[in-house]
Amino acid sequence: AIYHDNIKSLFSVSDILSINCPATKETKKIINKKTLKFFSKEAIIINSARGDMIDDDAMVEALKDKKIFALGLDVYNGEPNIYPPYLELDNVFILPHLGSATEKTRFAMADLAISNIEEYFKTGKCKNTVN
Repeated sequence: AIYHDNIKSLFSVSDILSINCPATKETKKIINKKTLKFFSKEAIIINSARGDMIDDDAMVEALKDKKIFALGLDVYNGEPNIYPPYLELDNVFILPHLGSATEKTRFAMADLAISNIEEYFKTGKCKNTVN
């Protein structure tokens, strides 16, 4: 996990932490047993980046022990399966990943899919090939 000299002071004054960073080896489990100790008991943590940013065991322990006020998850480890201990807590709020759920984005996604299909039939290749 990331360690920075100022992380303790940053987290200790954060009432709300919204995680919005890329998934890298440095950010994996950035919220863990060690870093959770830096937050106040009123802290709310929101993860809309990637599920593996949070150590689920450490987070559940902190939530149960009231060391963290609440957790909001737009993404989580093992999607679509939810870590069962989260379901037992009344201070955890879980949503399906809604980052692309705007009308404009959905139309753009559809246009891109159509464009890829057309390009494939013209050239045998796609702009956005997965794999």
